[in-house]
Amino acid sequence: MKQIFTTLCLAIASTATMATDYTDMLTVSINGTDVAQQPATIVINQQDNGLYSLRLDNFMLGADMPVGNILLTDVAATPSGDNATIQVTQQVNITPGTLPGLGDGDYLGPMLGIIPICVNGEMTDNALYAIISIDLTATLGQNIVCTFGTGGYQLKNSGFEYFHTATMSNASSDEPNNWHSFMSCTGSFASLVGTVPHTFISEDVRPGSLGTKSVLIKSGKVLGAVVANGTLTTGRLQASAMVATDTKNCSFTDPSKSDLDANGDPFFAPFKGQPDSLAVWVRFSQETPQTAHPYATVNAVLIDSNYYQDPEDKAYDNYLAKATCATIESRGGAWQRLSIPFVYEEGVSLEPHYMHVTMSTNADAGQGTGSDSLIVDDIQMIYNCGISSLKLKGQEIAPIEGTNTYEAVLSSEVSAADIAIVTDGRASNSHVSLQQMEGGVKALITVTAGDLKSNQYQLLIKGASLPTSISGITNGAGGASESYNLNGQRISHGQRGIVIERDANGIHKVLKK
Repeated sequence: MKQIFTTLCLAIASTATMATDYTDMLTVSINGTDVAQQPATIVINQQDNGLYSLRLDNFMLGADMPVGNILLTDVAATPSGDNATIQVTQQVNITPGTLPGLGDGDYLGPMLGIIPICVNGEMTDNALYAIISIDLTATLGQNIVCTFGTGGYQLKNSGFEYFHTATMSNASSDEPNNWHSFMSCTGSFASLVGTVPHTFISEDVRPGSLGTKSVLIKSGKVLGAVVANGTLTTGRLQASAMVATDTKNCSFTDPSKSDLDANGDPFFAPFKGQPDSLAVWVRFSQETPQTAHPYATVNAVLIDSNYYQDPEDKAYDNYLAKATCATIESRGGAWQRLSIPFVYEEGVSLEPHYMHVTMSTNADAGQGTGSDSLIVDDIQMIYNCGISSLKLKGQEIAPIEGTNTYEAVLSSEVSAADIAIVTDGRASNSHVSLQQMEGGVKALITVTAGDLKSNQYQLLIKGASLPTSISGITNGAGGASESYNLNGQRISHGQRGIVIERDANGIHKVLKK
């Protein structure tokens, strides 16, 4: 077995070095609820036939439910810019794992028989992002989705589980890894504001958290009198003016800088996704309630590769979208989950490269009290992958209430082109696959979000039929191909023999061996 990136990335990107074992965090979700988060390793090898195998050993559903080893073979990797993408669905037997103290009978996976497993992923020479979907709805009533890595679609250390010590002059504080506060500040007054710690490790976590830590952000008084709001950013803080409202006091992202923090991380957060909203858990308290300035704030900005600062000192044109909440209330210091939509700039088509996030104990500079606190946990980017409209030959179809199933009646032939779908996510897309069923046609619809997660839907069309000849197959609208047999029936991409493939360039007859 040859290892993947010595061949793959030399062929498709010419930038990679050998990399076969990918270790990152694996988050496990069951029916939409996160139930476990643990380190995991996925191994990808190149097979002798040029395709690849993907192996995840000793998969666990939480600490108390061992599942076993998952292996997919004959997986194709497709060039996509500097990445290689994986998109595969296979019927798989999960085999027993090798955890100490467990026998073959202790693993759940082998008891399930053959189950469908779908993987969507992106690989670089040193990172893997993968969404692994395990459909157990038929046996256990569960849909399991595992997210491996961040892929530039989520912020690193978004749960604030990992910290390092940052030092300024003779003072120090705990700053979350990949995040920064006043102890790593720059500017002519950095040593002044850096005399007061503003960030702390907190063991007060949000309800239902899988982690054990959060970050506590506190305001403080400089020189015993001037209030400095507690502030945390993915960029870097700058203190260059005595007046709190001066925009020389800001957070900024400058990708041209090579400075590193005390943990060896840069003062910027690489990011490539286009999320629909930002979700974050907070607890906010003011030492003394401020009627005129009662709010804390969160601001996230998708930017390109150029400098950006918050608050802005001029009109910036290098951002794509903002998610801002400057009205975070105390609510008695209780935990609250905020859902903040991203507002995208009309007519702006730049691709994001970084996300600049700033969180502060007060929405107004220097207007809090000397000991206000903002506890933050689990900041997450949300990518929608639902259906907002489905039409069959121009007629709007509503889903059966409480389900992902649509029903219609049509006494004619039907093709994928007859089904018009509008998704609810900015970067989402849909794919339709048709199957003949007794009494009609079943349309299987996959909606894939901007972060590669997906939802499954079905449209049951009673009385309809599929085209009975190749002439009934029309060109596809997208880049992905669809495969048919010689009778014009939709088949899987892996089927061998003479196959009719339809894509945006037309219809082609192919002999697959």
